[in-house]
Amino acid sequence: MTQTLVSKEHKVSIAAGQQPLAPGISLRSVLLGAVLAFLLNFLDAYSTTMIRGSYMNLNFSTAGALFFFFFLILANLAVALLRRPLSLNRTELITIYFMLIVAACIPSMGFTQFIIPSLVGSTYYATPENDWDFLYNQYIPEWLIPQGETVARYFFEGLPKDVPIPWQPWILPLTWWYGFFLALSLGMICSMVILRKQWMERERLIYPLVQVPMEIIQQEGGSSGRSFFANKLMWLGFSFAVVMLSINGLHFYFPYFPSINRFASIFLFRDTVYMDLWFNPAWIGFFYFVKLDISASIWIFYLLATLQRGLFNTIGLRSTERLDEYSLDPYTAHQGTGAMIVFVLIGLWTAREHLGGVWRKALGQAPEVDDSGELISHRQAMFGLLGSLALVAAWLWLTGLPLLIVLLFLCGAIAIFLSLTRAVVEGGVPSMRPPITTASFVVSAAGTSVLGAEGLMALGFTYGWHAELRSFVMTAVADGLKMSEIIKGPKRRLFWAVIIAILVSLVGSTWMTFYLSYKYGGINLNPLFYGWGAARMGAANMAQRVADGPVGPRLDAWVFRGIGGVAMGLLMWARHQFPWWPLSPLGFMLSANWKTGHIFLSAFLAWLCKYVMLKYGGPRLYRSSRPFFMGMILGEIAAAGSWLVVDYLSGRTGNFLTKP
Repeated sequence: MTQTLVSKEHKVSIAAGQQPLAPGISLRSVLLGAVLAFLLNFLDAYSTTMIRGSYMNLNFSTAGALFFFFFLILANLAVALLRRPLSLNRTELITIYFMLIVAACIPSMGFTQFIIPSLVGSTYYATPENDWDFLYNQYIPEWLIPQGETVARYFFEGLPKDVPIPWQPWILPLTWWYGFFLALSLGMICSMVILRKQWMERERLIYPLVQVPMEIIQQEGGSSGRSFFANKLMWLGFSFAVVMLSINGLHFYFPYFPSINRFASIFLFRDTVYMDLWFNPAWIGFFYFVKLDISASIWIFYLLATLQRGLFNTIGLRSTERLDEYSLDPYTAHQGTGAMIVFVLIGLWTAREHLGGVWRKALGQAPEVDDSGELISHRQAMFGLLGSLALVAAWLWLTGLPLLIVLLFLCGAIAIFLSLTRAVVEGGVPSMRPPITTASFVVSAAGTSVLGAEGLMALGFTYGWHAELRSFVMTAVADGLKMSEIIKGPKRRLFWAVIIAILVSLVGSTWMTFYLSYKYGGINLNPLFYGWGAARMGAANMAQRVADGPVGPRLDAWVFRGIGGVAMGLLMWARHQFPWWPLSPLGFMLSANWKTGHIFLSAFLAWLCKYVMLKYGGPRLYRSSRPFFMGMILGEIAAAGSWLVVDYLSGRTGNFLTKP
């Protein structure tokens, strides 16, 4: 039946004048996806830099991609009413959405808007007081940043009138940086191809973040989205989220209008720790599709981690170590890092049979392993991953990291990427960060004495692509592969659609970033990129470490990493040995993280709603209630994007009340 449906869609595409790239994957879908990917990044760079309201590409939930997809589906329904053969079929819609979620990872929290300001930030913000020129800038290789006396000043203060953007100094460093990013992205794509069958077919993970688009593209009456938009319960959830955000949007413009406070904090243990309470309808919706034990584990382990930090503060057990701005405190951060590393190692060990088959297939020794339905062959994926790791390692070494530290950094980075991706596809986590950046992990684990000033400088530049890890290519590809699971036949050219999405996203985001920086001056734009954040973060952290002098590895950090690793090992052992075990190790891995406080309330409310539904109504009531929570997801994203348009038209900035 499915094969017949695909065949019919393929014949319709040819009849409508489309040039097929693969069965069901038409040229027009790739071109439309490329245009939308470009616009998504082009507009996102403007909105996050200038408007500073709703950050649509901030998190793993890729709100900007779903916002575009929402209106694409509506337009496609209109086309279907006028002339059905011209409307997009399911495979084409999947191709476009795949390209959009990958594109959403490129700008603000993915690469360009963090990397570009960081290349000139340490030069512009260097003063005699902080002595960055001596402590940091003198060690930067010339090819790594743009050269010239006025490059940094014009970037942050704006160009004189009628002076064109000076592209020439940027060509060499951006060529190096974008080559590095493409190698990194290739490695992420290959790793997800390698793990796809393990996660989807063997472990049957749920992939909660793509439940809404997967439901939308279900066809009824020959058109995707018709049954979804006809559901009254969906529109009820949609209206609830839209009204909530719109009330706050009106309050921003008319202060006398009432507002709804969606963010609060509770201070505990003599005000030494706090718990964030964020009410987010979309995040509640995502967690509603997660298994009860996982959503329960997220809020239970967060409460236990808060209790641990409070007790440590009460008895005076505190570390003197200075970490990056994103860590709650050193001990719990290292504990979470140990848990994360063990979580990944045990996960790979569990998948050893599958990984062995992939490796044998790559060597041509396992003809029984079928990889015909993969994005790329297992041979291409395995050697592509190894090649990309070699290129990334070479890049880190060329920037100034000692070779052994390169290996340590890569191990830490891989553990973070894989663990966060697993949290997204299994736990439905819409927003998260690692408990510690890989740069701080390396400094703590190895000490600064083996790094030297050059190594610390090199670690400073990793902040641009490895600090705000709330959106990266690996998670997007994992979700996209789940969406493309229903595409029958070869998917190899879908790989090139993803590469095209990355390339056009880099172009759109880069051009807008340069245009705004040189026209208005970076110091007048979003400080997350041009002020305290991307532009200063690497130099501020690493120059101070150079000034402090060489130190060795932290023994107390290794102790707490060991504690976290042992605890994770015991939790995963209990999980596999006792079917009645109620908690998922995933919650413990996420507990030592300041971002968990933001999702804590959403996980709890979703768990409570789902528990009540299943207890008193059973699976039938749960299934019938799903459209309401999907509506909340779509409603909040649609409202946030719409208020962003209002902010642009009105010229107002900083409307965080409508932040999704």
